[in-house]
Amino acid sequence: MIITQKPRKMAEKIIIIGAGISGMSAGCYLQMNGFDTEIFELHNQPGGLCTTWDRKGYHIDGCIHWLVGSRPGSGLYDAWNELIDMEKLEIYDHDVFYRFEDGNGNYINFYNNIDKLETELLEKAPEDKAVIMDYIGAARRFSKLKMPLGKPRELFTLADGISALIHFGPFMPLLKKWSKVSIASFAGRCKNPLLKKTLGNLFVPEMSVVFVMITTAWMHNKIAGYPIGGSLHFSRLMEKKYIELGGKIHYNSRISKILTRKSDGKKMAHGVITDRAETHYADYVVSAADGHNTLFEMLEGQYTDIKTRQLYENELTFPSFFQLSLGINRVLETEASSLIFPLSTPVELEPGNIIRDISVRVHSFDPTLAPTGKTLLTAMITSSNEAYWSDLRMNDFRKYKAEKERIIRELTEAMEVRLGPLSLHLEMSDLSTPATVVRYTNNWRGSFEGWIMTPKLGLFNQLPMTLPGLEKFYMAGQWTAPGGGLPTALMCGRGVSQLICRKSGKKFKSRPFNA
Repeated sequence: MIITQKPRKMAEKIIIIGAGISGMSAGCYLQMNGFDTEIFELHNQPGGLCTTWDRKGYHIDGCIHWLVGSRPGSGLYDAWNELIDMEKLEIYDHDVFYRFEDGNGNYINFYNNIDKLETELLEKAPEDKAVIMDYIGAARRFSKLKMPLGKPRELFTLADGISALIHFGPFMPLLKKWSKVSIASFAGRCKNPLLKKTLGNLFVPEMSVVFVMITTAWMHNKIAGYPIGGSLHFSRLMEKKYIELGGKIHYNSRISKILTRKSDGKKMAHGVITDRAETHYADYVVSAADGHNTLFEMLEGQYTDIKTRQLYENELTFPSFFQLSLGINRVLETEASSLIFPLSTPVELEPGNIIRDISVRVHSFDPTLAPTGKTLLTAMITSSNEAYWSDLRMNDFRKYKAEKERIIRELTEAMEVRLGPLSLHLEMSDLSTPATVVRYTNNWRGSFEGWIMTPKLGLFNQLPMTLPGLEKFYMAGQWTAPGGGLPTALMCGRGVSQLICRKSGKKFKSRPFNA
């Protein structure tokens, strides 16, 4: 008798565009579920915006301020722990979220502990007790809210809906109330000028205030700490997991077109073409790249409905930004890790954008980012005109460099009244511009987190991960979920993997890193 082995079915091939957190998340989960994946990334390293770059012995961090899900007690921790060995990740919990100063000796420490925050705010602005207690009361309530490890809305069953209602039901009145109020509007209720400025500068003013209330709750619960080692180190850990699972990443590979074909009367994605005219075929395509570029360039606008087009035409996106980075050969031990204070002299960053205050991050809490006895300072400053910088870099590079040098000089000088003689201790200076963001991430308008979660857009308004009229194609990342951030990227990648598993007739599976 001759016994023949049954031929093994080849794993379905999936191409993922973008090696940011969402793309690598999708890649890891798809590899866990028996798919054969390849990621194409335009940069020469992983992470997208979650990155770090080196200058003269300093490691400049460009992303993580806090990581939601940094410790057990949240479904997000469980998700991170499927991709990263969280037990081996060193987490630092800040005492103060920001210290806000007015330049006249007055300040507010916005503590991460809700009880300390209440005491501080009432002491500094007793005339705003009603506003303060609204904030504190909501934050205390949200500290009891645990975020479950869920699944995409497209996979919800009746039982899932009932379970979600039971879980979130007690919090819905509060969520609905504060999701309809912007940060700017909430801050505008304050009589105390410093408190008004403090609340108004916690995040982007147009964002729903519920987001900062929930963030305070997470900080209070110590489940939103900072991972020592910085953003690129964190991204490298995910890259390592993906490669160990059998995935492949093609760096310096920009995708110019997503291929589609017609089969059984339906259009479906079946591959990509790179900017070097290389063609790669697949059973599925996932774009974890920029949403605008995906829809209107790679797919040439063929699979967008009216709602999607109106979204890109009308809705607010997070702005682009500059990042000033300074390396100084002294230690700033007594400073809070994050400061907002007035500049001694206003600085014009670009035509029409004059800043009078600056937000500075003192990275003394992470010894890996600067040589011993030295300190890395970074300042992220929003920009209102990405196009100006991209055009300047392309058409007049000499002026572009000169403008960068001017801004570094003027900002450094204007910060010295508060931080001392920086110029005497300066070893490294660097300025990234909105053009830098576009160059390395291709993010539309240089945005740093996609759609703003405004009162208009809503709290749970996740966009579809599929497109009308196109099969076997999925989108993931910050352009599918307003609010952006690393947890959003992680869960979008996980969600896309669940959708593909269902489409392919597989039961989605995952397991903790150390299981």
